[in-house]
Amino acid sequence: MSKYMTFESQSFPNRELLLEALAECGFASPTVGTEIPLQGWDKRDPQTADIVIRRHEIRGRALLGDIGFRRTAKGYTAVIDDMDLSFCLGKDFIVRLQNSYHEAAARKMAKRLGGTLIKERIGKTLKIRIKY
Repeated sequence: MSKYMTFESQSFPNRELLLEALAECGFASPTVGTEIPLQGWDKRDPQTADIVIRRHEIRGRALLGDIGFRRTAKGYTAVIDDMDLSFCLGKDFIVRLQNSYHEAAARKMAKRLGGTLIKERIGKTLKIRIKY
């Protein structure tokens, strides 16, 4: 049985950086608002979010439900169908999105400092430095 999962421990404090990270991951046109209903195949568990990526707008993936991000005190937290996370998006989707988010934050900082971004992969770790 499929259900929406909320990832309270992983939050994205800045909306603009989250939208940039989503675009980098291939989700360029999310709907932004307040308490937008998420559409999924299971109508028994209605959920809402403030940033929504509609499942029918995602090319190349057949998702069971929309991908949402709900505004909390810590920032935006993901609301994703567990079956989509397991089979369509990949269990590492949140980690990949966090990496894109941190890279977007580093790009913003590099631009503000007038520096350049240097990425270096050490094993599974991606190290991002700003040279100025």
